Amino acid sequence: MDQSQTVPEEKITKSFTDNPKKLLLSVVIASVVLGAITGFVLAQNGSVGPLTSAGLPGTQAKNAASDSRTFRDFAEGTIKAKPVTANGDYSEGTHVLQRDGAVHVALTSSVIDLSTFEGKKVKVFGETQKALKEGWLMDVGKVEEVQ
Repeated sequence: MDQSQTVPEEKITKSFTDNPKKLLLSVVIASVVLGAITGFVLAQNGSVGPLTSAGLPGTQAKNAASDSRTFRDFAEGTIKAKPVTANGDYSEGTHVLQRDGAVHVALTSSVIDLSTFEGKKVKVFGETQKALKEGWLMDVGKVEEVQ
């Protein structure tokens, strides 16, 4: 005997009968209220202590001057301002490190104001960059004055 039964199909999911805009509005309002309550509670507790730039209490903050891994390359000489080209040719670096008996180094830096060291004998630490015109282009991260 063939017993084929037809089972009526039930929908597993049911659609929302409410307006989806009302649902979205209620979620946004609930988020704002809960955020305000959380901020108020955290503000009442006060601060947990001084945080360093690393975000962990008790750890020493690192700065560019103490980072010896990033600034592996170094050179010693006198910093001079790079002269502006008369006809507007492309020029690499803002300053030049003049070294005795060696190739001059074109210098650039987004961390240190090199103009404060103009005319001084210094040791610069930085990272060598690919130069198009200059023999050596260095992005300076640390400068030490030499006596």
